[in-house]
Amino acid sequence: MALQKPQTNFAAYIDGESEAQKLINTLADEIVGADIPKVEGGFDANRWEKVYESSGAEWVTYSKSYHKGIVGMYTHSDGNQYEVYKIPDWTEAKSYTGDSALDADGCLWEVRQTYFDEAVEGMTQPGTANIGKTYGNYKTGRKIQVLQFNYQDTQTNETKYVDVPGCLVTVVLDNSVPDGYRAYLVRQVIGKLDGTTKPSKEWNQFEIVTEMPTDWAYAIKLAPKGKFQYNFSRPDNYYDRSPYWAWGAIVDSFYEPVKQLYKFDELFYTADILNNVTAQTVVKATPTVPTGIQVRDYYVMFEQPAHDWNYINIYYGKGFEGKVAQGSQSETYDGICDPATITIGKAPTVIDQLKAHYMYLTWNDSSAIKPFIPPSTKWKLDYDGKTEIVSPAARFFHGRHSTTSWLPNKKRRPDYLVAYTLSVNNDRVVLVLEGDPSPNIHSYYRSFGYIGKIVPFNDYDHGGNFGVTVGMGDLRTDMTGYTKNDILTDLNPDIYAKYGEYTSNGMDSMSMLKTRSNVLFQRYYPAFISHLPNYPSVGKLPPGLSKLIVDTDGFQKSLWTGKYHASPIYLVHQAEGYRGYMDGVVAIYDHNLVNRDELIVDTEILKDPSKPALGTWTEVYKFFSIKSPLNLFKHSPSPDVITIAFLKEIK
Repeated sequence: MALQKPQTNFAAYIDGESEAQKLINTLADEIVGADIPKVEGGFDANRWEKVYESSGAEWVTYSKSYHKGIVGMYTHSDGNQYEVYKIPDWTEAKSYTGDSALDADGCLWEVRQTYFDEAVEGMTQPGTANIGKTYGNYKTGRKIQVLQFNYQDTQTNETKYVDVPGCLVTVVLDNSVPDGYRAYLVRQVIGKLDGTTKPSKEWNQFEIVTEMPTDWAYAIKLAPKGKFQYNFSRPDNYYDRSPYWAWGAIVDSFYEPVKQLYKFDELFYTADILNNVTAQTVVKATPTVPTGIQVRDYYVMFEQPAHDWNYINIYYGKGFEGKVAQGSQSETYDGICDPATITIGKAPTVIDQLKAHYMYLTWNDSSAIKPFIPPSTKWKLDYDGKTEIVSPAARFFHGRHSTTSWLPNKKRRPDYLVAYTLSVNNDRVVLVLEGDPSPNIHSYYRSFGYIGKIVPFNDYDHGGNFGVTVGMGDLRTDMTGYTKNDILTDLNPDIYAKYGEYTSNGMDSMSMLKTRSNVLFQRYYPAFISHLPNYPSVGKLPPGLSKLIVDTDGFQKSLWTGKYHASPIYLVHQAEGYRGYMDGVVAIYDHNLVNRDELIVDTEILKDPSKPALGTWTEVYKFFSIKSPLNLFKHSPSPDVITIAFLKEIK
């Protein structure tokens, strides 16, 4: 005859430890690899399954902007930078007669800034005999081509023609020529990653095309007072009084090429605040249901917050899908950003604008192959088609920052150890996390968590019967980074009120997937058999309440029974009432018991009624003195003094 099953489900018991930085994967591996005993011996098939694992990611995206009115600068092979000038249209320049000032070749000739040269004219001044003559415009021998010129392309041997108006020109130092300068036609370009260039009007990069003909270097750098004078003349006019002649108005025409600096709107890039996805591992649970009841899957996510080794986050919900990262995240910033500035919460500093430009184009081109595709997750959507069916994060703490004022580093390290104890069956996981007390005996927690199905009072309560509760740390910024205001529903409606006013945070209550009326992630509170508590952390009690101060040494175990008395932990909804109780977990008074004591329960259930000699089932519970400042017992009949024991084995 088969053995008679006890009321409590068999479970695997696991003790271990992990570095904080590896904790989420270690816990997931322990759960899915647990050997779950069967009543008849051997092991049951473990239905927990790891469905997603990501070590997280940090990658950089970029935004473009413009510096307005930037002067173009050409970088020469001598390492110096030189201004770039834009040649205006001088083809309409007029002489004093109103005719074109250009010669037949399209050049403007420079003239001296004098309107009468005695040596040239052979007289000290004009006279009446010279009335009507215009003097001046004495050429210096310098000229500039303002219409068009051609050059031989050294790469193609083609003759190319250049219209001078609108040309970009720079003048560089060159001691090998008499003037000490050379003028070059340049074009505005942007570099390509293969070392070549292409035209661009938004990039402060220029390359030489060919040397400018005629005296452009002189016109820009050496012309007197920065003026290239092409008209300076004065007429000898008739005057009706002695000596019957007089000078007319001076015709003074010039260009100031030095003032024609080329300005443009320069494209530049800044890095966005560093993108990051935390490390996440997801396991799938498929709890046991009676024959004829639909089997359902639930998903539990373990998340490691970035660079905080005090806790992990627990989420749970329905219909999870995850995609792991593809490519290399470092390609989004290596050689582009200063590696010292790759920090969460900050925008990295761009050190190579050109590489940032092409990375920006890659990110924003839907057809481009991306160097990195970050990991992504999604959950089944609620009836509105928008809200994901996933709980708020329940923060499961095992350590905190030190508050010792003189310590230079108050934070816990990623390689500090975290001890864990698990009780695993196919319906639920019960676990206790304990941070390493070695760094600071005041800055660790021993926290209780329950993940999964509870034992229902209604035989048909299976569809939404899955929940989570964990222990959180001190609500002080200097210890954990959180305050009470961070977990209050009314102050955080986007997080803790997605599913109504009584959405559970999974820390000061038990969060259950659905109520009987299908409300998601609602609060359930613990109830258990307890004597009058002593309310140790409560100040002055309200009238009508009392407290019980138990004997320091004599209380526990009972002198009447010789036993320690414990109670199932019932879960109660404030509208729907009692729903069930935690599987394999009992509430017990934390008095005169030592952490990790073992409590033995005789179930009085025969292993085999046909063979009484086999005896009864004995359940062994492991006691834990819970030391988490915030947990579901804070809203219970006996806060602060009630703790837990959970199933180790049945034998």
